Amino acid sequence: MNADRADLSVPDNAGHSRTDGPPSTPLAIADADFRLLVESVRDYAILLLDTRGHITSWNLGAQLTKGYAAEEIIGRHFSVFYTREDLDRGWPGRELEIALRDGRFEDQGWRLRKDGSRFWANVVITALFDAGGRHYGYGKVTRDMTAQQRISKLESRERQLHQFLAVLGHELRNPLAPIANAVQIMGLQELSPELRSTRGILERQVGHLSRLVDDLLDVGRIISGKVHLRVEPLDLREVVSDAVEAVTPAIQARRHELQVQAPDHPVVMHGDKVRLVQVLNNLLGNAAKFTPEGGRVQVSLRDRGDGVAEFSVRDNGPGISPAEQAAVFKLFNQGGNSADGHYGGLGVGLSMVHQLVELHGGSVSAFSSGEPGKGAEFVVELPLQEPAARAS
Repeated sequence: MNADRADLSVPDNAGHSRTDGPPSTPLAIADADFRLLVESVRDYAILLLDTRGHITSWNLGAQLTKGYAAEEIIGRHFSVFYTREDLDRGWPGRELEIALRDGRFEDQGWRLRKDGSRFWANVVITALFDAGGRHYGYGKVTRDMTAQQRISKLESRERQLHQFLAVLGHELRNPLAPIANAVQIMGLQELSPELRSTRGILERQVGHLSRLVDDLLDVGRIISGKVHLRVEPLDLREVVSDAVEAVTPAIQARRHELQVQAPDHPVVMHGDKVRLVQVLNNLLGNAAKFTPEGGRVQVSLRDRGDGVAEFSVRDNGPGISPAEQAAVFKLFNQGGNSADGHYGGLGVGLSMVHQLVELHGGSVSAFSSGEPGKGAEFVVELPLQEPAARAS
C-alpha cells in the first residue's frame, strides 16, 4: 500500500521525508518499526484523520475490515462508513466534537463496508496534538465486533428463555395439582361408563402434562446450575433395571421387542442413581416412541476395562438424518424422522440427557445412518471408580 507508506514516512535529520534506505538513528528505527507494526495489524482498522475528518492513512486491518484499498479511500471523509440514519443525525461530526473536547471518544454501532454490508463496530477516536499543543487530527481505531455481538444477543436470549421456562413450569404446576386431586376424587365415586372413560382420559392427560412440566423444571434447574447430584457408590446394573422397569409399559404398548444386556459382575461408579435412571429412561423412552410398532429396542451396559462404563440404547426405527445429528442434543429439538411425522413432546429430553451426563463427568453421542429401519444408537460413557476402590 504505497499511499500508506508515503503518508507514514519518517523524517530524516534534515527534516525531509524518506521512504527508502534504512533509518540512521535509534529514534528513526523505532518510528519505522512502529509504522510497520501499525501497517501490518490485521484485526484492527487503524487510520488517521485530518482536523476535518478526511482520511490521511490506512492500514491493512482497515482494508480487510472495510473493503477499501488505500488508494480508494485516502482523502475521502470518514463519514463514508456511516449508515444513513447516523448521517441524518450528524453523528460523524458529533464524534469528532466529543473527541476534541474530551480527548477521546468511544462508541459501538453499525458501520458500512465498501460493498454496502453492515458490521457491528467498536470505535475509538483520539484527538491528536503536536508538542506545541496544536490540534492536527485524529487517530481512529475500529474493530469488527459482529461475531461477538451475535454471541452476546444469543446468550441474552438464552438467559431470557431459561427464565421463561422456570416461570412457565411453576405456573403450570400450580393448576395441575388441584386438577389431579379432582381426578383422584372422581375415582372414589360410582361413575357411569361414560364418566369412567372421561376420567381415564383426564388421568392420562394430567399425567402427561405433569411429566412435561417436570421436564421443563428439570432442564431449567440443570442449565441454571441449580441441580446438585446426590453422589454415592452405585451399581450401574441397578440403573438399567430401574429404567427398564419404568419404560416397560411404553414398550409393551407399542409391541416392541426389548433386549437387555448387562454383565454378571457389578459395574460400580460414584453417581446420582435417580438422575442416571432419568438419563437411561429418556433414551429408552425415545427409542420406544420413535420406533414404529413391533420394532426392536436394545439396551446394554458394559465395563470397557479402561475405567469407563458404557450404556448403549439402539433401535431399528427411522433413524436420524445427517443434517439433524448436529442438533440432536439441543433444547426443543424434536427431529424430523418418524413413522407418522410427529413425535409430540417438547424436545427437552435429549438436552437434559446431555446435561446430566456431563454433570457426571461423562459424554453422550448419537450415531445413525439416517436410513429407515437401521435406527439410531445413543452411547453414554461414564467414568468408573479406580479398580482398587471398586474392589473395596
